[in-house]
Amino acid sequence: MFCPYCRHTDTKVVDSRLTQEGRSVRRRRECEKCQARFSTYEEPDFYRVTVIKKERVLYWMGQGA
Repeated sequence: MFCPYCRHTDTKVVDSRLTQEGRSVRRRRECEKCQARFSTYEEPDFYRVTVIKKERVLYWMGQGA
């Protein structure tokens, strides 16, 4: 994570909270160099899993399947 103000790469998390929907995390961060504070929103990245059975048939599993 880099600071959007000075582009320094060292930041620390000051506070973490779930959003009201509960699907993402809001993190307050502080730059180690310029002490600027900013927020990031993080949410899980769901991916599909492919299962190949003995019959060589592909099955898609995961979100939206």
